[in-house]
Amino acid sequence: MSGYSDTHSTQAPSFERDTVDAVAQARETYARVIELKCPESRAVTAVSEALGIHRKLAWQLIKVAYSEDPFVAAKHMPSKRSVEALRKAARAHGVDQALISAISDVDARFARVMETHASDKAEFDMLVEAHCRASEHRDDARWRQLAYDGNSYTWGAHCRTLLALTVMMPSLDRDRYFDVAQIKGLMGFRQTRPGVRWLVNQSVAVDDAKRPESAMWREPMDRAAADAHNGVPVLPEFCSDPVPELTRTETMEGMVEDEFESSLVGLPGERTLVTGEILRNLAPVHATEQDKIAHFGSAVRTPSEMLHFDMYIRAGMFGDVERELCVFSDISSSIAFGASDELMVDGTIGELGTGIPGVEVPELPGYHDLARGVFARLGVDPAQYELFRIRIAYPPFPASAMVRHPLLPLESIPALDV
Repeated sequence: MSGYSDTHSTQAPSFERDTVDAVAQARETYARVIELKCPESRAVTAVSEALGIHRKLAWQLIKVAYSEDPFVAAKHMPSKRSVEALRKAARAHGVDQALISAISDVDARFARVMETHASDKAEFDMLVEAHCRASEHRDDARWRQLAYDGNSYTWGAHCRTLLALTVMMPSLDRDRYFDVAQIKGLMGFRQTRPGVRWLVNQSVAVDDAKRPESAMWREPMDRAAADAHNGVPVLPEFCSDPVPELTRTETMEGMVEDEFESSLVGLPGERTLVTGEILRNLAPVHATEQDKIAHFGSAVRTPSEMLHFDMYIRAGMFGDVERELCVFSDISSSIAFGASDELMVDGTIGELGTGIPGVEVPELPGYHDLARGVFARLGVDPAQYELFRIRIAYPPFPASAMVRHPLLPLESIPALDV
């Protein structure tokens, strides 16, 4: 049947167990109805015509009867009105009374599950969808859009695109260490209410035990612009004009935070801010006693329509590793990468080859020029760098999107020319 197990007390109702059991009964009943009246086909049109029911109801019955995941089946359970239509159609098409009564029993049992575990249909839908195993069967983006709308109102600000572009390159002066150029952008930032001060960047470098990396130091990509904006490493040519008033502070934990002052609400106050700095000698490219897993991420601190996160990595710098996308809640800590903090977010890491060609995306006009300009400032050849891309619509907030991979032993990684 399924791989679900109940870890709760046997004395308390278990949503997983109750739903799986109710779906099992529904699956058996609806499959019997389908196979009785339409034995040679599971197509929606065939089932609809054989039972004399609407195509949508036929599609729901097929989903319930034959979905491998019981929670996918639960998403498609027909409403009480649809069940009544099915009972009338079944009676009209000669289905015996025992099977018609079984249809009623299925509906009643599923209604009891809903009443036991949720205060209303909306909450029950949320419970069911959160338990679907495969992301393609969840409507994650729809739920996140609801959160985006609410957060934009509650927090008083939002943006069209949250941009993160990183370039990871061999250190110039420390063998087997790496530097990271870190470009961040709030594209189309708007306030929904006046008087809002906004944290636009958070950045920290820590080891597996969350201790700050002691060898690392920061270098603005445009020093004159950083000096003119209170240490915030702005790239003025990519910002709206005038560049907003900015401040930079560093917390006791080594977290660097940039923020800007309030402006006009709505479209008249729309701003775009792009910053760029280099973290020199960030960490070794190989495993150490303190560091065995790499987490490279971008913090989400603004309700956003899209997170666009590009990572350029010097080919071979970390050896042959398998990368995975993780999204961590930052509710309990601004530095979180434990299993209990991981969020269920659909998304993948796209591998786009090397260099600048193909870097463009519709919602970031001029992004090709930005990427090319970054490589020019760094003085490195983009053709030597592999591009990995993450895009998440309505990313959860506050959270961090991370690329995670193991750090290999030193002897497994070839030396690279700087």
